[in-house]
Amino acid sequence: MTGQKVRWGILATGGMAARFTADLVDLPDAEVVAVASRTEASAKAFAERFGIPRAYGGWETLARDEDVDVVYVATPHSAHRTAAGLCLEAGRNVLCEKPFTLNAREAAELVALAREKDVFLMEAMWMYCNPLVRRLKKLVEDGAIGEVRSLQADFGLAGPFPPAHRLRDPAQGGGALLDLGVYP
Repeated sequence: MTGQKVRWGILATGGMAARFTADLVDLPDAEVVAVASRTEASAKAFAERFGIPRAYGGWETLARDEDVDVVYVATPHSAHRTAAGLCLEAGRNVLCEKPFTLNAREAAELVALAREKDVFLMEAMWMYCNPLVRRLKKLVEDGAIGEVRSLQADFGLAGPFPPAHRLRDPAQGGGALLDLGVYP
């Protein structure tokens, strides 16, 4: 590490944003400097909970905040393209919660925008960065366990969830493909 703190902005104030921020504030090389929500009241409550100095009642203000090095986007899935795009347009680096976008076209748009603006963009899939997962992947690639011919994975979640719930509604990025299916 460079010894310099990375200054984070948090875009959204829901459950995932809270879990991410709770861990982020404990890192010695990270500083959460701003949070934004659709409402100022929600942003202020979140800021107070985590000791964040600035709270914005709109995404645009966070995107333009020059003191923010990287923005963690934790909006509802259907807003990832808009929220991440707004931050990239403003020259902010972005870590976007999964699913990155709702479709390949939106993902390609964000990647092109990040390249155009020369900023960092990544989907927040922690498993890609997990040392154990990376080591296991390398062992498989090296043939340490022999030829992989079959793989079976299961993942379950207690329900039931009504059809309009964000975990089930494809319009909100729900369903096995966009939300929970990535885990196995």
